[in-house]
Amino acid sequence: MKTVPKLQKCNVFKMNKIKLVLLLMIAVCTLHSSFAQTKPQSPQSLKEAELKRLETAVGTAKAGLDRAEKKAASADSLLNVGPELIKQGKAAQKQIDSEKSVREKGYKAKVKALDRQLKSKDKTEVAEARKELKSIDTQYKAEMKELVAKERDAQKKITTGENNKNKGKLTEKTSRETVKRAKETLETVQAKLDAAKGGDKSVKSKKKR
Repeated sequence: MKTVPKLQKCNVFKMNKIKLVLLLMIAVCTLHSSFAQTKPQSPQSLKEAELKRLETAVGTAKAGLDRAEKKAASADSLLNVGPELIKQGKAAQKQIDSEKSVREKGYKAKVKALDRQLKSKDKTEVAEARKELKSIDTQYKAEMKELVAKERDAQKKITTGENNKNKGKLTEKTSRETVKRAKETLETVQAKLDAAKGGDKSVKSKKKR
């Protein structure tokens, strides 16, 4: 009967011993990992990290230059398109003015001829003249309405061209300055990257010669 408590005590002692060993192992692993983390980086790993940082900077600078060049191209496009739209709009306006003049002269000539017919004593002739005059009026109004619509389109083209031209002038200077700064930034970071890779050694040796 007394052997049972002894066995229980033995088992408890073994369990406590196992727990103690496990705790010691965990502590050793923790210390090892923290030591590994605080271990100073080697010169090689530091160089690799610096190269990676510079390569990223070069990529960012290239993207910035690409955006700046696109904006500059957009400004140049506006400066080219604007005057062309103005030219087209003015040419259309000139053509419309010419058509208006022709239509007005033709209308007045027809009306003048019908006015003489309206003064006729022949009622049938007068009725025909009125009918003809009404038809001429309807046609003339339709033609003038069409010309007015064309005139609006021509004026819209001129206005758009002027806006594009002014916008292009405003953005041209700033966009070119942005391109210049972007190029300088790229050249700077690219030179640093080349130097970090050791590409400046040959340059230095050439300068010494």
